[in-house]
Amino acid sequence: MKKAMKTPDLEAEFKRLEELIARSETFFLAGHLNPDADTIGSMLAIASVLKRLGKKVRLFSQDPVPENLRFLPHVRGIRSRLPAGRFDAAILLECSVPSRGGNLEPVLKRSGTVVNIDHHKTSEFYGDINIVETHSSSTAEIVYRLFYNMNVIVSRREAACLYTGIVTDTGRFHFPATSPRTLEVASRLLETGFKFSRINDLLYATKACESLKILGRALESLELKLGGKLAVLTLKHSDFKAFSARSEHSENVINYGMMPPGVKAAVMFREEADRVSVTFRSRGHLDVSLVAKAFGGGGHRNASGCRVRGTLAAAREKVLSVLTRLLA
Repeated sequence: MKKAMKTPDLEAEFKRLEELIARSETFFLAGHLNPDADTIGSMLAIASVLKRLGKKVRLFSQDPVPENLRFLPHVRGIRSRLPAGRFDAAILLECSVPSRGGNLEPVLKRSGTVVNIDHHKTSEFYGDINIVETHSSSTAEIVYRLFYNMNVIVSRREAACLYTGIVTDTGRFHFPATSPRTLEVASRLLETGFKFSRINDLLYATKACESLKILGRALESLELKLGGKLAVLTLKHSDFKAFSARSEHSENVINYGMMPPGVKAAVMFREEADRVSVTFRSRGHLDVSLVAKAFGGGGHRNASGCRVRGTLAAAREKVLSVLTRLLA
């Protein structure tokens, strides 16, 4: 692997990736820890196209695929154990740094070329090929652009995977990163004829009982600070234990923190075994990715996250101190 000294030319990087795919036979694909719909959808779509091209593909996610995404085609092909053997190429999706995908180093050392595909501005250019497009709504939108450049006709199942990534990462086309190109890509995907209304229903109108109970507990914890500009949500380990819930059941809970009038930023603390997962949201030009990066995380200006080692109380004190300075 190499770390580029400057931002590479994006079109040139796309071309290099096309050439890599054409000459390579074996691929390793991985996404970030606690995978979301964009990561999983993009991974499955790339794997499907590669297999149609006659390539051998291994898919990896250190953390399990969330229950609400297990409707996606071929999702059972994603494994949680690192594969053996060598690979012509390793493609990392939405991993701002390789460690964002977990302990990937053993496989990366056995891979001829490392590819970094991401749309987060905190992404480091660690790959031999770096497809980092921070103006894209999602990694799925970037993947569609790759397929378009390759003259690949996207299948219904591949379109369903990419649409799932786009619709979730744009908050149903609500977030500022949604562009005319995003809507054009979504339109082209719909033309394949997959049942998008069913996907929307599964994603947004179907919730596990554990998710609803965790949401209730999070809302009970809601605090407004700094004159109502900052919303704070807290989920303790005991909350998850009480409802036999998992971390995936708190997906999107942070968005409720942005709903009270006057709130400029929201933060959610989720207590884990030996650390605290922290999720941020903000409006306008308030850049919460700066806070996430200060604690080893990353993401977008208005949606970021990090993990802080130590107790819940210590993590709250440290993070709220930095957030307070940002909002001031």
